[in-house]
Amino acid sequence: MPHKQTIEGIVKKVDRKIASLKESEFYRIDFPPPGHPFDINAVLAYEISPNRIIQLAKILGSFLKTLATALVLFFIFFLLFNAPAYYQILKNDINHIINTAQENRLAQHTEPAESTEPPEQELMVLSKDPIEQKQQFPELDLTITPPDNRIIIPSIGKNIPITEVETSTIDTDWTSMDDDILEALKDGVVRYPGTALPGEEGNTFITGHSSYYLWDDGDYKDVFALLPQVEVGEQVIIYYNQQKYTYQITEKYEVSPSDVDVLAQPDGVNRLTLMTCTPVGMNIKRLILIGEMM
Repeated sequence: MPHKQTIEGIVKKVDRKIASLKESEFYRIDFPPPGHPFDINAVLAYEISPNRIIQLAKILGSFLKTLATALVLFFIFFLLFNAPAYYQILKNDINHIINTAQENRLAQHTEPAESTEPPEQELMVLSKDPIEQKQQFPELDLTITPPDNRIIIPSIGKNIPITEVETSTIDTDWTSMDDDILEALKDGVVRYPGTALPGEEGNTFITGHSSYYLWDDGDYKDVFALLPQVEVGEQVIIYYNQQKYTYQITEKYEVSPSDVDVLAQPDGVNRLTLMTCTPVGMNIKRLILIGEMM
């Protein structure tokens, strides 16, 4: 004669079954009224099947955890690969904060100068002796022109060589020209082939890296990392073929990498265009600075 189970025994058996499963799964046993047939095996087969909502929540939680880990790893490696460029940016920002604080402190402790009448200037009487005339005039302070072509951006403290690439393959081999530009960028910034020379009518187009592969052997991988901090109204100086050209920045904006209108050569202007990738360390957009010759 089979052993007859009581309701209390059935409940204990169900509790033991549920306790052996994962804590994240939820089950409920609905017992029938007294006198109705009750098959414990059939009930357990239905009730202990995984809850769909809980399963979905577990999958979603696992996905979000994996995504968060991937983002953290991406951010860490991104900073490692672009460490020199972001070090420049951080250093420049800190120096700017320190200089601003020093200027404010100096302004607070500086007493306003009393207004005084300018002294009368006396006319110089030149000697008739040529030797004495030379002694009466101070030596002229002549600016030294660098021997190579350079671009100077005073607001971010940059003095960079300008390099050139061969222009004979512009219409025949674009791939080779791109390789030549990347090679030239190791030695400075590049005047894009086919654009105007500084001082000539048209658009002098100069490009440089904001950040590049950490293992690249070039010395100018992040030379334009601070270019986003150059503002409209600031000056850029170019020394080209022993001549000095000064430009004032008039425009600053971003374009897509496929936008070639920035290379246009308009008539009747002496324009300078500076370009680099933005954000620093990414190739999503191009930062464009436009300057007009003063």
